[in-house]
Amino acid sequence: MNSPTERVTIKDVAARAGVSKGAVSLAFNHKPGVSAATRERIFEAARELGWAPSATARSLSNRRVDVVGLALCRPARLLGLEPFYMEFISGIESVLAERSCSLLLRLVRDLDEEVAVHKAWWGGRMIAGAILVDLREDDPRLPALEGIGLPAVAVGHPSLTGPFPAVWTDDASAVGEAVRYLAALGHRRIARVGGPADLGHSAIRTRAFAATMRELGLEEARQIATGFEEKEGARATRSLLLAADRPTAIVYDNDIMAVAGAGVAAEMGFTVPTTCRWSPGTTPSCAVSPTRRCRR
Repeated sequence: MNSPTERVTIKDVAARAGVSKGAVSLAFNHKPGVSAATRERIFEAARELGWAPSATARSLSNRRVDVVGLALCRPARLLGLEPFYMEFISGIESVLAERSCSLLLRLVRDLDEEVAVHKAWWGGRMIAGAILVDLREDDPRLPALEGIGLPAVAVGHPSLTGPFPAVWTDDASAVGEAVRYLAALGHRRIARVGGPADLGHSAIRTRAFAATMRELGLEEARQIATGFEEKEGARATRSLLLAADRPTAIVYDNDIMAVAGAGVAAEMGFTVPTTCRWSPGTTPSCAVSPTRRCRR
């Protein structure tokens, strides 16, 4: 422990972090050669000792970081096919560009990696804040990121976003509108192919779908929770259409599954008279109505 009269040096920081002086230099100059975890340990040691290189200290106190971080727990292949996320990212970029800011995008494998990435970005002064998406109920990211003081905006219903400000679409109302529209067309057996059950907005849609079906006196709601990929939408659709009491309309949670479902319906000899788009934000995107067999 250094006394108040002793000057803290890079050597002290290296010793506290258990690394070499060279590693400390690499970390503070944002150079490759140290892992994200090691970089964060070095920054933490420097904060505890109240140390920073003089040039870096001036830079960090005077320089504004004009970068917003977005980590997505989605496969790269799926991201490229998903219209919603491409429009979502494009919308973020357009607003940031007006303010001479940039978006830092990273694809991650799971929530633990996402938290680690945000901690490294924030600890390395690489971002001014972050955007959080695909919130879960009791999402573990919220306390972890609040704990490091990361400013963030969460895309989700306020019931899911904890201490962070929320931006959201009304998933419950959108699902209700979709069901009521199909009921007005005469459908009594309506099913839904939804996203992963652990996603907060999926849970909201599930409850709203069941509640609206009950309200309208329709047959018991049939919902399948699955992933957002094409093959999963196709599999769920095939399962529904093979049932003895198959639905006459299906609501899908995203465009990819809806297109795959329409393809399955065609393969099985059903016509799809209309495709109704319900896609403001993350609302259900399509309703497929397999009402009769194709004439051959």
